[in-house]
Parts: sequence; structure tokens; C-alpha cells
Amino acid sequence: METIKVGSRGSRLALVQVEEVKSLLKGAGIEVQFDGRTFQTGGDTDKSTPLDQANVADNFFTDTIDQALLNRDIDIAIHSAKDLPQELSQGISILALTKAMDETDAFVGRVPFSDLPKGAKVGTSSTLRKKEVAALNPDVELVNIRGPIEERIAMVDDGTCDGVIIATVALKRLGLEDRITDIMPWPAAPLQGQLAIAGRSLDYRLRKIFAPIDCRLNYGDVTLVGAGPGDPDLITVKGIKALQDADIVLYDYLAHPSLIQHAPQAKCISVGKRKGKHSLPQAELSRMILDHVRQGKNVVRLKGGDPFIFGRGAEELSYLKSFHVQVNVIPGVSSATGIPSVLGIPLTARDISSSVAFVSGHGKDEHDNQPQSIKIPDTDTIVFLMGLTKLEAIVKTLLETGRDKTMPVAVISNGTRDDQQMVIAPLTSIVEKVKAENIHQPALIIAGNIVNFKKDWMKKAAILYTGTNPRHYQTLGNIIHFPMIAITEKELKAEELNAMTHTFQKADMVLFTSRFAVKHFINLLHSDVLREDLQGKTTAVIGHETRRELLRYGIIPTVTAQQETSQGVLKSIEDHYDVKGKTLLFPRSSLSNPFLKDELTKKGAVVEEYCVYENTKPAQRSLPEQDVDTVIFSSPSTAKNFLDDYKNIPKEWIILSRGDKTQKFLKEKGYDSIALY
Repeated sequence: METIKVGSRGSRLALVQVEEVKSLLKGAGIEVQFDGRTFQTGGDTDKSTPLDQANVADNFFTDTIDQALLNRDIDIAIHSAKDLPQELSQGISILALTKAMDETDAFVGRVPFSDLPKGAKVGTSSTLRKKEVAALNPDVELVNIRGPIEERIAMVDDGTCDGVIIATVALKRLGLEDRITDIMPWPAAPLQGQLAIAGRSLDYRLRKIFAPIDCRLNYGDVTLVGAGPGDPDLITVKGIKALQDADIVLYDYLAHPSLIQHAPQAKCISVGKRKGKHSLPQAELSRMILDHVRQGKNVVRLKGGDPFIFGRGAEELSYLKSFHVQVNVIPGVSSATGIPSVLGIPLTARDISSSVAFVSGHGKDEHDNQPQSIKIPDTDTIVFLMGLTKLEAIVKTLLETGRDKTMPVAVISNGTRDDQQMVIAPLTSIVEKVKAENIHQPALIIAGNIVNFKKDWMKKAAILYTGTNPRHYQTLGNIIHFPMIAITEKELKAEELNAMTHTFQKADMVLFTSRFAVKHFINLLHSDVLREDLQGKTTAVIGHETRRELLRYGIIPTVTAQQETSQGVLKSIEDHYDVKGKTLLFPRSSLSNPFLKDELTKKGAVVEEYCVYENTKPAQRSLPEQDVDTVIFSSPSTAKNFLDDYKNIPKEWIILSRGDKTQKFLKEKGYDSIALY
């Protein structure tokens, strides 16, 4: 039988923990002999220094044992895992981490915690627990305590304290459960109740011996993925691969919702994180990640922009590292740099801006009823993230620090997305302009003369795009997205949804004539099983845009109409498919044209239509101030809504129309247009 030299502290609890590890090994079918050696650490010899003092060394409770390991006086060390420093000494690693027996804290007191009188003395050695106790009862007096468990309990018995906070697992290991007065309600401390077997980093033989009791081997992976600034095409290839391998995806509202389509196999959970509308507190979110990892799940935390640029990725990383969970990080294009680049605003340029600062508009632990002041560095260009609710304070501070009142400021909402909005105005009028244009979060603020680059570019050429997919036309010039239709998912009643689901299950073909029909039909299906069934259905789509949307869900269309018209999709179906006697499901908009249903019905098909999204007119807005050269109408409804609101199309504008029906509508209204496909 192999003998392993084991080092530990000398308390009774430490010796019990050594025996517990030996018992765990035996339970895993591994018989070894332990040659135990005890050590006095710095924390054992110095019982007067409070642990919350800044000069307390990280290895306060492991220093002499670490040295014995490095000197090869012992083979392994067994610790309460929470006593380990965050960064282990060079050459030392955790060979195994046991599963927690109990993660809670107990109150050992003369009376229950809730009955403590004002001024009662409560002892604890933990800075974190002092905060927790004070939050539960601010009227008690907190006392620093140190020493073995037995000595701490004695402080209650002799009246030094009215109660002490002790790890529940320590009392259980020592057979002192009868001393527990209350179990405290706060979250578990990192590694509470777990034992760590530390050894030399390169000792793979011992690592293999202890592997059967290492709970980390059952952990999943955690990957923090930067989703980019908004446009789903700006995520990295590596980020997409991580999503494809994920079991759990936790995403916030800054990540484009279509990105989760790269993870059809995963459970996708929205965790919010929008200022003022947080779905989950940060601590609860971090704990959720940990719980999933401990269950063996591969977790992707999908965060807008880059995880480490005002993305609170550091908090999640630190939390997981405190539990010795390995974290992978995939960077993303930050909105701070990506949005300006897409807009043609160089944050630095010779003779204009040689310095740039990135400033968060939301301070640590800040609440709306207690806003914090904003500190603005002295740089040529300042980029503010999460600053829209503080725009007035930002303007005030910029003026107070000597910025020129005519300095241009750009405010961009939903940057790089289809619904991007932007206003540019001098410093003194930007607040009024933002309110007038109803700019909303998330928004990026850029202040500095460099913004004039964008203004100059805008003056050269501008194309007003009235549809819903501006990226499709970016190569034509400077696109100003000014949608004249609003797309929203239709709320189906239970009986309508059941009827559509029943039709879908019996349908021979599903016909999609827009990317919105694809998106909202699949959203309404709800069931992953039904979505998988769609992969086995015959599908027909109108044009490449609708095809791309279906491909996002991993579904390859059976028929793709090359001509993006109702006549085009009808011809493609006729060329590839005999519809006679077949049931066709047709998810459509609230403004659907009857042509396809009528023609397919004439050919013997049974066409079942369901409205899955509403196509409505948005509220009237002021036209952009830029010198518009060209307007693109993507459908008859965009042209109709524009004329309803603005009565006419300026005669100096070039008019581009998408589709024969749009061109025909404009012609009937007296406008010639150039066909655009």
C-alpha cells in the first residue's frame, strides 16, 4: 500500500478533514496510507490580526505548508478550500477539490439570532459575513474572532460573545451540530464546505490518484463570449463555435437575439442586464452560471460588445475564479469602437484627435435615486457608454471642464443594428435634440471635434431607406435608416396557436415570403420538437433574404425563388413541386397579398394562411436634417405610409423602388422610380 506524506494545520478540525479525504479515497476504491504532518501557519501563530486588514498575506493560512510542499517534505497538503489564496504559490496546484458537504453558515448563540437584543456581540472572522450580519441586524456589535472552532464556541459559553458565526460543515465534522442555533440565510461563501488537496504542479502521478474525488472533473466549461456591438454579423467565428457547443446560453439584451439561433441545441435564457430593467442581480446571475457548470453543462455567457469593456465580465470572472472554475474568454467588437467605425467616425485622427477616453455613465453600485457624478478625462475625444440617462449631467460636466459649447456630439441608439438611430448636435443643444428624436437605450455618446468627420460624410451623400433591412443596401452609399413600417409579432390566442400547430403538423409544404414570416413563425412554435420538425418539411422561400433567415435556424429551403416577387415564388414552386391535393401552410403578415393563395388554390392546393406578424405604420417623425439625395422604398406599404405622413416626395430626390408592385404603386401616385432588386 502506498504511503503519502500529508501536511495540514494542527487543529482538530484539520485532522478530521485529513481523515475525510482518506475516507473519500477509500469510497472510490483507492487504498493509501497517510503519513500525517502538522504545521503552524502564519494564521495559527498570529491570532490578533483581523483578516480584513490590507496587510494580511494571501497565504496567511498556508505559508509554512506551501514551503514544505515545495521543499518535498510532504507530498500533498489538505486544506479547507476557502483558506487557499486566490493565486497559489508558483509550483503548487490543486490536485483535487472535493464536493461540498454543506455550504451554509450557522449561528451558535445563547438565543436565536432573531432574538438578539440591541448591542449584542456577534463574533465572526469574515469581512463578508460582517456585512451580512449588519444587513440582517444593524443593531448588533460585530466582534473580530480567531482561533479553532472550539475556542470560538467557548466565547459564547463564557459570555465574551452573545453568538458567533461558524461554517455549518465545521460543526458537523466535529460532531457539534447540537450547538447550531440558526442556519443563516445568506449565499454560500466561495468553496465553503469543500476540501482542497494541493500538490506540486507537475506531480501527475498523485493527481491521477486523487482524480476520482475531484468534483471539478464533472464540471462543464464556462465561456464569456463578446457578441459585438449589435449587428449579429459582427460576432467572431470563435464566438459562433462556442454557441454551437453550448448546453446553456445566458444572454443579455445587448446581444442581438438572432445570435442564439447558432445554439439550437442549447437552453437559452435571457438575463436582461438593461439599466433599470435588470432581469437578474449580478450576484444571482453569477451563481446561476456556477450552478450550471457544477451540473456538467457547457455554459456560454453571451454579452454585448466585449465582455471586459464595461461589460461586468470581470465580476463574473472573479466570482468563478473564487470557486476555482476555469473560464474561457472570447473577445468581441466593443460598441465603443465598433459603432464609430461603422459610422465612419475615426476616434483618433492626426491634427484632430490624438487621445480618446472611454467612460461609463453608470458607476459601481449606482442607483437611479442616488446618481454618481461623472469624471471626464482631459482628452480630445470622449466616448460614453451607458450614459443616455445622464446626458444632461455629461453636458454640464463637459462645459464645466472647459469644452467649447459648439463642440459636436453624436448620440447613437442601437448602433450597427437595423433600427439604428443617430443625432448630431452642438454640445448645448444635444439634450433637446435627443428628446425630440426620441432616442432610447442602448445608446453610445461621442463628444469631440472628430464627430465632424461623420457630418462631412453625411453632407456628401445620403440615401433615405424606408424598409427594415438597411444593411442590404449599405454598398449604395450612406444609408439613413428611416423605417416607414413597424414589424411586431402577432399575439395569437391559444386556439389560434393550436390551430396553426395542427396545420403545421399535417402540412406538406411551408411557404415563407419574408424573413419576418420565418422569424415570427418559428418564435410562435415555441416547442423545440416542432422546430426540429420544420427541418423535415418541404419549404419554399421568396428570395435570398428569406433563405438566409431560414438558414440561421439550420434549415435549408427546398425551393428558393430567384425572382423576389409573388409571381417568382409561384413559378419556382410550379417548376419543382406538384401542389395538387397538397396542404400548404402560409405564415404571413397582416398586409398579405391574396395573389399566392388564389393562384395556388386554383392549382388544387389547400392553402392555410396564418398571420404571424403585424405590419403597421410607425408614429410620424421629423424627416432627417441631412441633405438626402435618394430614397429607397422597399414595398408599396413603405411608399404609402411615407406619402400619408409627408404628402409628397421631394422632387430633387432620386427614387429607387424594390419590386414591381412598389414601382407600380409609385407610378399610380405620379412618381417615376428606378427598379431595384
